[in-house]
Formats: sequence, C-alpha cells, structure tokens
Amino acid sequence: MESIKTIFVKIFEGKLLTMVNFFKKIKLKFSRFRLLLSDFKPIMLSHHPNCDKFSDHVYHVGKRHLCIGCFTFYPMVIITIILTLLFVERNVFNLIGMYLISIIFFLPIILNVVGLTKYRFLKIFSKASNGIGVGLHLVSVFLLPFPLFIKILTLLEINFLVGAIAYIRSNRIKKDCISCEYQGNWDDCPGMKPIRDKLYEHGFRTKKT
Repeated sequence: MESIKTIFVKIFEGKLLTMVNFFKKIKLKFSRFRLLLSDFKPIMLSHHPNCDKFSDHVYHVGKRHLCIGCFTFYPMVIITIILTLLFVERNVFNLIGMYLISIIFFLPIILNVVGLTKYRFLKIFSKASNGIGVGLHLVSVFLLPFPLFIKILTLLEINFLVGAIAYIRSNRIKKDCISCEYQGNWDDCPGMKPIRDKLYEHGFRTKKT
C-alpha cells in the first residue's frame, strides 16, 4: 500500500498541475486579448473607419485621430465632477439645483436623435453639454440623501444614456458607409481593410464564402 505521504504528494502534484494548466489558459486568453487590441489599434482612439468621410468625426492630433464624442464627453464628465466638488458648496439647496440643471444639459441629445450632430460644431456642443449634465447628475444624486437603490438606478440610467448615444452613432456610421462607393463592405474599404485582414489572419473573424 502507498504511504500517506505518497498519497499527499500525488494529490499535491495533481493540484499543482491543475493550477499550472489554469494559468496557462489565462495567459493564452490574455495574449489573445492583447492581439485583438493590437488588431484594432488603428481605430482604437478614433472609433471610426480611417477615411476622409469620417474626418470631421475625429480630432486630429498629429498623426493620431481621437473620437470627438468620447474625447469630449468623458473629459467633460470628469472635469465637471472635479470642479463641482472643489468649488460648489455641497448643501441640499445647491445639490437639488444641480440635479435640476443637469436635466437641461441633457436636452442637446435631441441633436443626436434628429441627425444634426453630423455638423462638427453641434456634435462637439452636444457631447460637451451631455458630459456636463452627467457630471452634475452624478454628484447631486450621490450626495443627496437618496436611497441606495436610487443611486444604483442612476448609474443604470447613465449607462443607458451612453449606450443609446453609442447605438445612434453606430447607425450613423453604417449609413455613411453604405452610401460610400464601397457600400459598407469593410473587406474592401481602404479605411477598414487592414484591420479586417488582421482579424481574419488571427482567427477573430471568418470570411464569408
């Protein structure tokens, strides 16, 4: 019969092998994820195809293209929160005022719905206004004595707002691409073909036959 020590050694070796295999899988998944990010690197910050048709949808900083929506909206949220916490007295009266004012800053989202954000100035204005609104909304809701579930609902509400805007933007991109000479075929589009080729090469997409 095997000694107790031998049995424990075998159990330990089995557990160790399981852990090694687990970390190998994690390492493989992480390396695949990094590879996927590298494939999307050309549009990682622009969030739009790299073509002249979307030139007005991005900020041009040297050779880099930055999405106007994201690089206006999120910085405005952060700046609004910081400035509000630093310079606004956080009493109930002010917090209620911020809550009500935040709703006004959400109104320019109508520009997204009706398609007027195709104009660069209105796009920037809409994103900046929404960012200020979200910042004021978050500060007021989380500092006012609302129940916890109200605060959680607020986060879900903000998440829904961002998702709705992203959905509208995605549809606009599709419409613009379909009206292009490549008719939305990103396998041929010069602005997206290099990315698609990488995705096919690395097995993240499968070509349709």
